[in-house]
Amino acid sequence: MSMDIKPKHLIKIIFPLIAVIFLSLIYVGYTDLKSSKEDAYEQARTNIKVAREYLELHFNAAENQLFLLNELLNKRFSIADFLASAQHVVDQQPKFSEIGLYTGGNYYATNGVTVTEATERVKTRPWFQVSREAGETYLSPIYMSRSTKKWSVTLVKVARSYEGRLVHVLLEMDATGLYQQLSLLKTLEHGYLYAVDLSNRQVVMHPDERRIATPSVSVSPELIEKIRSGQLKGTIDNYMYQMQWKFSVYDADNPFGWVLLSGTIKQDITAKAFNLGAVGLALVAIIAIMVIVRFTSMLIHNNGRNLIEVNELSELNQQLTKMIHGLLPCNQVMLFVYDEVANEFVDVTCNHHFSYVDVASYLPVTKHRSMRVNKHDPYDVIARTIAPHQNVIRVPLTKQQHVQGIIYILGATAKTPWVVNIYRNYAQGALNHVLLRQQIQNKDQMTGLMNKNYLRIQLQQTLQCERKNYYLAMMDIDDFKMINDGLGHLFGDEVIMTVAEKLKRFLPQNSTAARYGGDEFSIMFQADSFADAKAKLSVLRDRISLHRVSYENKECQFTMSIGCAPVTGDLDSVISAADTALYEAKGKKRPKVCKHDMLDGPCQFYEPKDGSDPQMLCTGKNSIVA
Repeated sequence: MSMDIKPKHLIKIIFPLIAVIFLSLIYVGYTDLKSSKEDAYEQARTNIKVAREYLELHFNAAENQLFLLNELLNKRFSIADFLASAQHVVDQQPKFSEIGLYTGGNYYATNGVTVTEATERVKTRPWFQVSREAGETYLSPIYMSRSTKKWSVTLVKVARSYEGRLVHVLLEMDATGLYQQLSLLKTLEHGYLYAVDLSNRQVVMHPDERRIATPSVSVSPELIEKIRSGQLKGTIDNYMYQMQWKFSVYDADNPFGWVLLSGTIKQDITAKAFNLGAVGLALVAIIAIMVIVRFTSMLIHNNGRNLIEVNELSELNQQLTKMIHGLLPCNQVMLFVYDEVANEFVDVTCNHHFSYVDVASYLPVTKHRSMRVNKHDPYDVIARTIAPHQNVIRVPLTKQQHVQGIIYILGATAKTPWVVNIYRNYAQGALNHVLLRQQIQNKDQMTGLMNKNYLRIQLQQTLQCERKNYYLAMMDIDDFKMINDGLGHLFGDEVIMTVAEKLKRFLPQNSTAARYGGDEFSIMFQADSFADAKAKLSVLRDRISLHRVSYENKECQFTMSIGCAPVTGDLDSVISAADTALYEAKGKKRPKVCKHDMLDGPCQFYEPKDGSDPQMLCTGKNSIVA
């Protein structure tokens, strides 16, 4: 029995089929839109978390400086001495614009500012709050500084001097300078991060300086009520600004009284969803196309979500390899990251490293786009080394015109590299987040050198990569406790910062310098032999020892002990060997005699010499040579 199918029967099913197809399109578009929205919200939350950690780090540093300056007042330092110490802090910390002292109706500040009989004028300044009592520390609203002509916020500590007089110690910070690093944190294409003062709804930080100190649109009175009732974190799903619908994620759980917000325009989410989901409307192949797009979209969103949560470079390399292998057939994926200390690109597995001079020869022309590199290309040094007999796809990862990393996809069968650009934005944002976190975690805020944690990571990588002719030096300031106790902690800080500056200036090439802790420093560097390493360290020690530190009518010329060991074996044995060498070096130092006169000033240091009088090395303002 045969079926008699006539044209009229086919015509009857055309419109129902079209309806099913378009309903399917609507459903797929809706699910893509929902997934894109979740990704955008998660990325915004991650941006806020990084921003909060960054700001807390800087405000803690400011509070520490205020504490030290307040201690000067408690020790009966004169206003001139206070201003000299404050000027030193401002000169060393670019984000600190001005340090001031308001007491007895007069205002004194760095850069030679003095205002007498300033009681009425001070009452009009944004940083002055008459209700504050001794012992309180608070942050001012945003304002335009009269002296620096910059948008500023001021951290104020109210205290009493040793005479019982109420004083206000002020530390003014450049808000726009503080925001520069945070401006890199973006949500999708058009988003940005900004901050609003909870007390007055004024914008404190924003990529558009015209918005600073203006009322916030997103932080409404209703939102402020929600925050004060305990809802410190949440989302603002819809609000209109400049004829565009926007969303923001907010977080008011911080010690500086600000609402941190990160978001973007709604069109960003819809555009992303439709770019990934709507690939064509050809009715013949629509069902197959929608299935493929739906599956691919799901994988991209899931993998992108995983990248946002990455904290380490090794983990980022694993996730990228998994993502790209799932996207197109290839033999291997390799991630190279630029190491600023060694001035070279190093792959995460430490099997290859290339100097920046070599890489720079072919990157400037094409650093903003992915491209296919032929196996016969004479310019790409990395591609020729890691894949001499196969074609690769090169994917640069950039930040503000600078290449931070390069992904090489070896043996990719895809004819064009545009496919990998689907993941490029995810990979670029994830790499920026990882490097920013590492910068926050690995830098010593006082000296600007790297810290102990960073040094250990670099040592471990050097050992894993089996790099030859590397040495570890441990350095210690001799008799630092006597300097610190005798001449004061601020003088001790000046000695530490002097050593740090000398290390930056005279450090051998291809070296990593770090503050290991207290008055101890460490260097990982290259040398041709152990004798060459000792010679380089001897020159470095002499250059540091020749310098005389002067600070607040006190002077000191100090020496350093250095222990050195080759970087070989395991991490703990290398550090232990260098420490042992350091203790041996300190044991060979000439003994010193310390005399302390409580009436005539700080400690005086003498080094006995055979057949001659003692030599005074460190002196205070009122020291008397015995």
